[in-house]
Formats: sequence, C-alpha cells, structure tokens
Amino acid sequence: MSEISRFEEMELSQETQKALKKGEFVEPTDVQKESIPLAMDDKDLIVQARTGSGKTLAFLVPIFEGIEGGKGVEAVVMTPTRELAQQVESEAKIFARARGLKTVAIYGGASIEKQIRRIPKASFVAGTPGRVIDLIKRGKLKLDHIKFFILDEGDRMLDMGFFPDIKWILSRTPKGKQMMIFSATMPEPIIKLGRKYMEDPKILKLSKDDISAKGVDQYFIRVGKMNKMAKLSALLDNEPGKYLIFCNTKIWTQTLVDRLRKYGYKAHAMHGDMSQAARTKTMNDFKRGKIDILASTDVSARGIDVENITHVVNYDVPQYHKDYVHRIGRTGRLDKEGKAITFVSGDELRFLEEIEEFVDRELKELKLKKKGRVRERIDYQENADIFGMVPFRFASDDDFTKWDIVQELNKFGIRDQDIGKIELEDDGGVVEIIHSKASRIFKVKLFDNVELVEKDSREL
Repeated sequence: MSEISRFEEMELSQETQKALKKGEFVEPTDVQKESIPLAMDDKDLIVQARTGSGKTLAFLVPIFEGIEGGKGVEAVVMTPTRELAQQVESEAKIFARARGLKTVAIYGGASIEKQIRRIPKASFVAGTPGRVIDLIKRGKLKLDHIKFFILDEGDRMLDMGFFPDIKWILSRTPKGKQMMIFSATMPEPIIKLGRKYMEDPKILKLSKDDISAKGVDQYFIRVGKMNKMAKLSALLDNEPGKYLIFCNTKIWTQTLVDRLRKYGYKAHAMHGDMSQAARTKTMNDFKRGKIDILASTDVSARGIDVENITHVVNYDVPQYHKDYVHRIGRTGRLDKEGKAITFVSGDELRFLEEIEEFVDRELKELKLKKKGRVRERIDYQENADIFGMVPFRFASDDDFTKWDIVQELNKFGIRDQDIGKIELEDDGGVVEIIHSKASRIFKVKLFDNVELVEKDSREL
C-alpha cells in the first residue's frame, strides 16, 4: 500500500490541489492512493473496490490532470443510472471550475435539448448508455478526441445488460485513449472486456474479492407480512439515525412511505414513477440531511452515494444476492459504522440461507426489546407450518380424549379438516389449528390455559 497520507504529498497541479481543498478532500482513501499515481502514469486500470471506498475521486483527479480544454469532449464516464451520472458530474464540477472547464451529465428522463446545448462547451461527460448512444447517433456527441473513458460500477453495468451498449460506444472511441474500469466485484466478463479494449491493463483488487461488506453489522428480523410495519416502527423509534429502506417494487415503495407518514414519520420515496425533478430534489435533500428516512427501489438507489447512512433496512428480501451486497454497502462507508437489517418471513428463510452462503457469514438475529408507535398483532400465519397449521399448548386437570377435543373445537366452527395433530399429556397437551381459525381456540372452555407455541426464528 502506498505510504502517501495526504493529497498534498501527491504531485498534482495547483488547480487540482485547489479543487481538493474546496471539496475538503485531505486524506486519500486506499483506492485513491493506489489508483491515482498509476492513472497519472497513463496506465489502463481495472479496479475492484467496494462501494463507498472513494473510487469517484480516484478517476476524477487523473482525468482533470490530463484534460487540456478547448478540444471538445475529452473524458467520458459511463454509469448505470441517472442518479450516479448526476453525482459523478456534481463532483467533477469542483475540478472543472478550478480550470475554467465545463461538464455535462447526459441521461434519459430529462430534457435532451438542454443536454445538447451544453455538450459543445463541455470537456467532461458523465452519462448513461442509452442517452449516450442516442446523442452519438444524432451526431451531437462526438468522441473523436476523448482521452479518458471510464466505466463506473462495472458489475452493475453487466447485471443490467449494458455491456453490448458499452461495446458499441467503445467502438466509436479512438484507440489511444486511457481506460479505467471500477467495480465492486470482478466477474470474468469485466476482465475480458478490459483485455479486449485496454492496453496491458493493471488490475487492482483492493477489496480482495470481498463481497460480504465486512464493515457493516448485518442482522435479520423474523417477521410476517402483518407486522413488518410494526417492526420498522420499532427500529425507527428506538434506533434514531439516517435510514435507507429498500422495497422490491415501485408501488410498495410509495405505499410504505404513505403508511409511514400516517403514523407521523417524515418519510420520502424514490422510485421510477417519480419525475426526474422530484427524484433529484429528494436525493439532494437526503444528502443535505433534510431527509432521514428514504424508501427506494434498487434501480433508483444505485446512484446513492451518501455519507452517514446509519441503517439500511431490507423491508423486502432482495431478489438477487448481488443486490443484497449493493444495498447494505450504502452504509458503513469510508470505515464508518453501519447497520443492515433484513426482514425475513417464514417462507423466505431459504433466501436468507442463500444470502448467508453468498456473503460467507451467518446473519445475527436482531431482537427489538421495545415496541414502536405501530401496534403489533398476533400473526398466526407466520407461526404456521408449511401446511398452514399453528401449534397451541393447552393445560387442563380434566381427563378427556382426542375425540372430546375435536367435538369441542367443532362447536366454534373449527372443522375436522381444520385440526391437525393432537398430543395429550398428563396436565394438558398440544393441538394444531389452521391459521385462519387459530384465534378461535381461546374461546374453548375445555382448556384451562392456552398458549401459542412460537417457532424458532430459523425454523421453517
């Protein structure tokens, strides 16, 4: 690892040093220490570094040390989402202004005319594949003079199916450019892409193939659908902080926020059905600390690079293992503490096991000692087995048979087919009732006392 401890020790121009001070960047992170000197030596790089490691600055510094200005677009940074394109361009502006240069972010969902007007004056472009291709085909974005081509979040590009688009764009770039790929993981297609389009690339595996987000404390909460809101309320009320909450669909993201607001929480949503202006404002407010509870879909959150997120909550179990890693990587950034909590229902335990195998660690169960402002209800379905049967332990000093129990249950509308296993003991026993009628057992006078037999948290 490089012995450099401050940016002042790097051989950087006055303009770059000025921009670093303005951005309050003092001590380089590991990825910056290793990448910047190599990039400034004109090396092509493939860098594996986890989310939140400071990779954006790792490519912006060498880019603006090499840009001359007055030659059209000289640097292109490809990102998987519009939010990330905005974020990269926002940081690039600090360096560009120090040199009197212009930048532009180009992405779908915003005025293409406005972007077209800004391109002729820009030396730096951050964009998403679809809009970049559109503008190239229209003849508005020319890549003839680019000196730098950066692929940010390469594994996300791969997962989202953007590699054919990236190859199409690369085929329109000059051969002498410098190219860098930054990625949280290093799948083989990224290595192949680098070897095809790069000149003897230097590979830096700074995260050592670590996809487990070791800087994040990872927990799960066993909860059924009926009580997820109550558990989230308990978290919000008893562990104050800056929350990023993930849902799997746009509809449920908005529904969750609407329900949270009814209970007095100042929650906001981020999803694809919102206008770009609304999403931009929400993101800026989240970064500035005006919002402390943000619910988002995976796609909308891919551009989120916000410091001081204390809690990531997987309200819905992620559909893909890699999404789990990307979600929880939004907290515990730059060596700060972070906490990730995944809500898991009984029928989702197999997904929890698959996630644990993927990240090579067992998630700890989080027991919330205090309730929140949302009342919890007894969720019999969550306590049921795979056949829908809920076990109850009863006490009684009377002698009766299994047939006596069945007849008594029938009186309360619990039919024979609604009754499962019955086990008799000296002072009572256990009876199973279908979850839809489980509450009726408390009306049965044959039993002196009835208690729900709760399942182990990891029991299906």
